Parts: sequence; structure tokens; C-alpha cells
Amino acid sequence: MTEPTAPQPLASYSTADVARRLGVSVPTVQRWVDSGHLKAWKTVGGHRRIDAQSAEDFFRSHGQLLREAPEPAGGITPSLRVMIVDDNPDDRDLLSAMVESALPQAAISLAENGFQALVAIGQAAPDIVITDITMPHMDGLEMIRHLSTQSTVRPRLIVAVSSRTPAQIRKLGGVPPDVTFLPKPVDPLRLTQALRDAAQSLE
Repeated sequence: MTEPTAPQPLASYSTADVARRLGVSVPTVQRWVDSGHLKAWKTVGGHRRIDAQSAEDFFRSHGQLLREAPEPAGGITPSLRVMIVDDNPDDRDLLSAMVESALPQAAISLAENGFQALVAIGQAAPDIVITDITMPHMDGLEMIRHLSTQSTVRPRLIVAVSSRTPAQIRKLGGVPPDVTFLPKPVDPLRLTQALRDAAQSLE
């Protein structure tokens, strides 16, 4: 009697497989392939296949948030979900403290670049995203463009923050008119007002 053989690991994924796994759109995955972040090839029939090891490495490195804050005490369901995207840990902590002060019952999650944020947004569907503009791998402006044109989930409020001048940001493509821009260092009063206005509109 022959021993049953163990199932062999997948050699490749389709772009749709990766999109479903990460909660993003197929065009987003295709763009990651085109930019070299995922290894892929085309079959004789013209279908794009993504190397399984490359995909698994991507899942591990970009598919998890750095931290998700615990739910508020007392079993209270959070009224809002807020994601903060910044590669500087000090700035993430500072923005988190401002959000906690403005919206005490909000659930806060963190990401360190646009890649992590797009994956997390597809999975968690936050109401509000606060993102830095200058980050490695994928900056905030590119992430916002993905959310505006290719994502199936778009937060109700996006706040972009940056130490760059408005003129420098315009040279990079500019912030869309429906995105709130706040210069760094972020004014706590302006951020608090934007967050509370958003919270009222979502009630």
C-alpha cells in the first residue's frame, strides 16, 4: 500500500487570487507586478501568473498591520475606525495620541507605508485615513490615487499630512480637492476639528 502524498504547494497565483487574499483590486495587484514588487509571468494564453513564493513573501511583509489598538474597554463597539499611515514611529505615536483625544472610542490601526495601508484598508474598511505624503515603497499621494481610482473601498475622510511645502506637493501631483491637507507639525486643534466633523457626518 502506497503512502498518500502530501499536497504540493502552489507554484503560482492569479492576480485575482492575490487581490482576494489582500482585499485590493486586480488593477492594484497588476500595478505592483509592473513596478516589480511581485514576480510574475504570462502564460501562452496571455494570463498573468504570480510566483507563489513572491506572493507569500508579500503577504507576510505587507499583509499585516503594525498594530491594531484594542477595542475600547467595557465591550463598547468602536464608533469609528481610523487608520494612521506614516513611516516615522514618533509621528505615528503623536497622531495616534491626537486621534485618541479627539475620538476616544475610535479603533486605531497603524501602517508604515502605502502598501501596508492599501492591504489593510481593503480588509478593515476604515472610516478615516490619516497619511503622511513622503514614505518609502509607496508614498501617500500614490496610495490616495489608488484609493480614488482602483480601490473597492474608500474611506469617508482622508487627511494628508506633510512637512513639504504646498509648492513641493503640487510638483508631485498635488492633493485631490476632497482630501484634507494639514502641514507638519500637525496642529492638534485643526486635526481634532476635521476628525469630529467627519464623525458627525458619519452618524
